[in-house]
Amino acid sequence: MRLYNIYYLCKNSIKPIAELTGKQNHSNTAYTLNGWCEARDCLTTVSGISFLTDYVNEIFEIFPAYQFKKEGPELSNSDYRLFISKKELLVARLDAIVKLYQSMDAGESKEGVDIKIPACGTLDEYIGYMKDINFILNQCPLISNCDEQVVFNTVDVGSMWLSLLIKGAVGTHVILNTLAKLSEIAIKFSSNYKVMKMQDEYLASMKQKNEIGQDVIDTFNQIKNKMLDDDVSELEKECDVAITNPEDRDKTARTIEKLSMLIDKGVEIYSAIETPNEIKVMFPFSENTTLLPDGLQKLIEEKAKNDSE
Repeated sequence: MRLYNIYYLCKNSIKPIAELTGKQNHSNTAYTLNGWCEARDCLTTVSGISFLTDYVNEIFEIFPAYQFKKEGPELSNSDYRLFISKKELLVARLDAIVKLYQSMDAGESKEGVDIKIPACGTLDEYIGYMKDINFILNQCPLISNCDEQVVFNTVDVGSMWLSLLIKGAVGTHVILNTLAKLSEIAIKFSSNYKVMKMQDEYLASMKQKNEIGQDVIDTFNQIKNKMLDDDVSELEKECDVAITNPEDRDKTARTIEKLSMLIDKGVEIYSAIETPNEIKVMFPFSENTTLLPDGLQKLIEEKAKNDSE
């Protein structure tokens, strides 16, 4: 997970957790928690962050099963003291993560895409990934010819995550929609690509041994190009556009092929965590969506709306 995503989830979860307190009953034998449902959603969210999972589980284990799902669960005096102690430990860690990230120059926080690059053994390998990604974002006509723009944001701190922003008219999401559909088509093509790559290598070997003629290789390339052209047609249909210029069709086909190769090597494309859910779910890679319960997502959206007013 991107460090920024960890920060984002912690930042949006810390307040309901920190403010969760209880009111002692009249007999002074138990406490009733106020704001538990919201805090429980936030606790569930941060439990998806691996190094915080144990801290959250220790809090959840305090609650009897029949109390856990209540809107205002009750805890005995001793359990409440234990709860406050465990909660403060977790809040301290959430606060440290938020303050640490805010102390860094970590780029902007807007809608866009996050691209996960696999570990590289050499600088040339890393540069190769960047060149292919640059081709996809700058040469694919469906992306380069629209009114939106892909802007470099940052490489996430301590990781191989490349963060890119999408700038353009609010609410259009043309590039995000295109990338989501491109990714889906490229994933389907990648299985064919693996087979074709093996066949290509086999035919090249046979050609060197003079066991086959150039006409066989030409036929193979025609089949490959036909498959790519069919994928371009599928993309046209999905995006409701017509790519009539031969050069543009070729660039689109090469985009699908390059993206398939990247995915085969372990590259993953995600929508940024700020992206609306209706766009997120279109991406075949969906790390972020599983981390945001509906309750917390609504809180974040309401907060963003209030901040913009």
